[in-house]
Amino acid sequence: MLETFIREYTERYERTFSDGFKGEFERFCAAVLEPSQLPSAELKERLNALNTLFYEPLSVAVVGQFSSGKSSFLNAILGADILPTGIIPVTAKPTFIKYAPQAFLKALYEDGREEYLSLDALGDFVDQRKDMKAVKALYIHLPNEILKKVSFIDTPGLNSRSAKDTAETMKILKECSGLIWLSLIDNAARAGELNELSLVPKTLKNHAICALNQKDKLNDEEIKRVLNHSKITYNEYFSEVCAISAKMQRAGQCDESGFKQIFSFLDSFSADEFIKANLAQIKNSLLEQNRFALGVLEGLTEILESFDISFKEKIKELESEYKKSFLLIFDELKQNASFVAEQILSFITPKECEYFKSSSGIFGKKIERASYQAPLLDEGGALSALIYNDDKLAKMFNKLKRKLIELKERIKGDLQSIFDELKNQALDYKARFESVRKDDALHSDILFAHIREFSCDTYGLFFLAYERELEAKFARLDVFFERLNIKIATNYASAVRLSLSHLSSKIATQRKSYESDPLSFALFYPSLEYVRERVLGELCYYEFEGDITSTAPFSTKFLLGIKESFSKIKEQNIAYITALKTKQENSLKSILELSF
Repeated sequence: MLETFIREYTERYERTFSDGFKGEFERFCAAVLEPSQLPSAELKERLNALNTLFYEPLSVAVVGQFSSGKSSFLNAILGADILPTGIIPVTAKPTFIKYAPQAFLKALYEDGREEYLSLDALGDFVDQRKDMKAVKALYIHLPNEILKKVSFIDTPGLNSRSAKDTAETMKILKECSGLIWLSLIDNAARAGELNELSLVPKTLKNHAICALNQKDKLNDEEIKRVLNHSKITYNEYFSEVCAISAKMQRAGQCDESGFKQIFSFLDSFSADEFIKANLAQIKNSLLEQNRFALGVLEGLTEILESFDISFKEKIKELESEYKKSFLLIFDELKQNASFVAEQILSFITPKECEYFKSSSGIFGKKIERASYQAPLLDEGGALSALIYNDDKLAKMFNKLKRKLIELKERIKGDLQSIFDELKNQALDYKARFESVRKDDALHSDILFAHIREFSCDTYGLFFLAYERELEAKFARLDVFFERLNIKIATNYASAVRLSLSHLSSKIATQRKSYESDPLSFALFYPSLEYVRERVLGELCYYEFEGDITSTAPFSTKFLLGIKESFSKIKEQNIAYITALKTKQENSLKSILELSF
């Protein structure tokens, strides 16, 4: 039982690889096709195609414009009139020419059927001058030595009358190992041809040659001039440019036909080198993909870090500004209290008072009348002057109330503005990546789908916490200012009444004490400072004094609380992003370590 488990485990999890380069290729495939790499279907197809090169010859696509002589060229390469030729396009379907011990034709139909025929039936499928059959592709098998090294694909071309055939040619160009581009020598490097060449994958350049056909129509000087011009024009598309004549090659003029350069080009093909070049391209493509994904995460990190720094700097500036604003408002409150105190004092006047006292004499106790001057507070007059018949005090405290409201809205506005900058960056970030699509077929569809999904969820994942924290802090700010409003700005009338009541009561109390014992007690004459302090007390000034004038006032504590909350949110966000980056970096590292 244990042996069975070990065998099954080994078969499933412990892969063995072939020796030599084939083993290196298998290791490469195993690494990039790991589920964690989220491989694309195109990557799997490319690796499968490369894998076939260990068992089959390299494939070379033959492409050219109308009447460039593709069929004649291939006949010259093969040394036999295999493909039909004509003055109008005759290769209507992709034709794959492969090696086989016996010659035969295989037709692959659109409905998936296959039919095996003799080569004599080839014309019925490819000649557009005849009724065409519903064929998807043709496969010509020949016992030709050159086909043991390379296979050829005769394509419909990029200027086919059928868009479907042009698309098929593009598909072949993406999958083939090499390219032979046929162009008529007296029509080479024209604008229309260059437009078609722009569709050819740049990765084919090192395995692509341009053959200028029908050199037999020009003299040596003309051929030299056309070649010089073509080599400059075609430089970004081909590794070589040569002049050939399929007609001369078929006529046996092999030394003059230019085909030696074609055969030399084909002989230079190495399956291992071609596979290595493709693996290098795949590796670079996957590195680019992973670096892009890392860049997406690093861009978000940069937004959060940059905001954290700028937010702290702005908070420091605002802290000083708000502290000054609060002090100015409370200075105004003290000025209002001074005004009230002055008004109250103006209604305290001296009054002639008398009382009866008993004294002892020679003839016993006697009652005497005593007179004195005492302060008298006209409460009604003060109330009328301050509250009932004059709105000056009301205007003063309404002004104070407006300033408190303005300061609250300013604090909210400043903080909201700072957050809106972050919010705009978040929305810009989302806009950059919510519709991103891969521009390389080898890139992972799943990874880019994750990037799009991630960018759409970014606000909820990373920025909504800031918004909610700010809302919570604004609620606390509202409560604080509402307390200020109720106890200070709106409470002034009550404060005046309470102050007057207190002063009247104290004046009366001290007067009674004085009358009971003038030597022990004095009359109470309230000073301006005393009245002002009493008014401030009734206005709850001292209840809020610590929140305004201390070294750590409410505004400082409030901003510090936001700063600490935002820093905590940032650290949590960075930790989450770092975990994602670590995963992506591991993926990148595994690709970087690939060798072949």
